Amino acid sequence: MPQILIDENVPKTVMEWLKKRRLNVLRVSEAGLRGAKDETIAKYAIKNDMIILTLDTDFAYIYHNVFRGSLTVIVVRVKPPTPANIIEALNTTLKKIKLDEFRKKLAIITKRKIRII
Repeated sequence: MPQILIDENVPKTVMEWLKKRRLNVLRVSEAGLRGAKDETIAKYAIKNDMIILTLDTDFAYIYHNVFRGSLTVIVVRVKPPTPANIIEALNTTLKKIKLDEFRKKLAIITKRKIRII
């Protein structure tokens, strides 16, 4: 199962929820990337074969324009971006799709939709 690199904008309670689901997660800060540019985080994720989990749509831009086909990104788009809403969107997604199916793709998820590019 791939490791998930949790962006700084994702609440810690979401990371704890993912850990309880026995997913392999690592916060950007734990990887020594606190405050790093998105492109640096993307390069780290590629090098270590990780999935980036973020609320930041800039990673979608980076995927499309720089690292298409080599980076795996899951962007969670919920309003408001509370831990409960983020967890609901992730829970719905993980019931339908295995993490391995996201490899080298961009996924944009909401509470009701999953868009994989």
